[in-house]
Amino acid sequence: MLKSDWLKLPDEVRDFVGGQMDTLVYEIAEKFELSGEQVNFIFDLLDQIFLKKLSPFDLPARLDNMPGAKNYDVRILALDIAYKVLWLTQEYIGEVDKLILRLGGKVPRIKPLRGQIKDNSGLFPGMTQGTVREMMDKYNDFKELRLSTDKLIDAEGRHQSATVDNWLKDYVHFSGAADHDSLKRAQYLGKAPNTLGLSPSERESLRYLLTSHDDNSPVQFDYDNLKLVVSEIVPVQVAKTNSSDGMGQLIGSLRTNLLDIDKKMLPSDFILSEAEGDIMKVRNVLWQALGLSDRDKVISCLKTLIEKKFLDLMIKEDSRFRSILKRFVGIRFGRKAENSWEKNSDQLLVKRLFLEMILVDKLHLNPEEASITAFYLTNLSPDLGQVVYWDQSAGRLEWRAIEAVGDNLQWLDKI
Repeated sequence: MLKSDWLKLPDEVRDFVGGQMDTLVYEIAEKFELSGEQVNFIFDLLDQIFLKKLSPFDLPARLDNMPGAKNYDVRILALDIAYKVLWLTQEYIGEVDKLILRLGGKVPRIKPLRGQIKDNSGLFPGMTQGTVREMMDKYNDFKELRLSTDKLIDAEGRHQSATVDNWLKDYVHFSGAADHDSLKRAQYLGKAPNTLGLSPSERESLRYLLTSHDDNSPVQFDYDNLKLVVSEIVPVQVAKTNSSDGMGQLIGSLRTNLLDIDKKMLPSDFILSEAEGDIMKVRNVLWQALGLSDRDKVISCLKTLIEKKFLDLMIKEDSRFRSILKRFVGIRFGRKAENSWEKNSDQLLVKRLFLEMILVDKLHLNPEEASITAFYLTNLSPDLGQVVYWDQSAGRLEWRAIEAVGDNLQWLDKI
């Protein structure tokens, strides 16, 4: 998709096409064992539908032209795409319900992606910080964001969606409408029927939500994979330095953050065991983890590939990762760069684009997390080169800048 076309999409649709849609297409690719070439074909086809150059009804016929289409039941593939991708943007695309019926499916009862996409003013942006009350006042759809997997049972015994609003209602019903302190929150989290089946991560998310609601304290909000995650704001503390030996002091000031990243890493032996002891198959483990948005596993796979010096080879040879990187470059720098980036002989520049795509575009790490993680990964090997740098004036790590000159990508800075 041309960058100029992508920017014309409504904000919510643009966010979906540039982020969540990729994860959903990965799931479909995993299910049908599609090749990178086939995945790229589906991306191009979906782009045409979102730009309204094709009708949703054209989907099955166009899939007949997919490379290797004869090996698949195209109707089943089209129905899966309609369910997992198009239905979520039904209000924008239109007639997806009719397409599902035409393909022999049943129209889902769930509400499509975050309400009316055509009128997307005042919608939750996906990642922000603030208090629960601020989010409710500012974003029309915040109350309807899902916080946990299982449905709730309300006071009348009816099943309700596990939205922010319904969790708060359940909290007030159990604890009373009076002021709530930490003891009441602990009692609710430990004894309320609806909280008993929560996973540890969902329980923590609910705890931060309730604390912010009661104390009007700011927290971090992340909406990913159709679920809201609420967590503590943990600022990255990096001391500024005027020393000429800035990198040495940077490593010292980043020690805590780097150790935190390292603690979350899965051992390389574990990654390799899942890849049947074959470093070449780690790319399959990475692809699957990326589709599941498993941050720690994705970064652990990257760590293993870098340590074994196989990252460059994977980017060069694996058509799946090449196709999504091509898409990322096209949206960021335009069609000319999209069609020529593979000819770039600067491997460090390609790695920098790849890591930004994975950490920022796919895993949705915040800027501080992404730059520090990139620093961590590129310092695993002394000859790998740097894709981030220390911005002394800002007192933080920044990605090395890249610019498009004609159809060529090159460093904007010289290090």
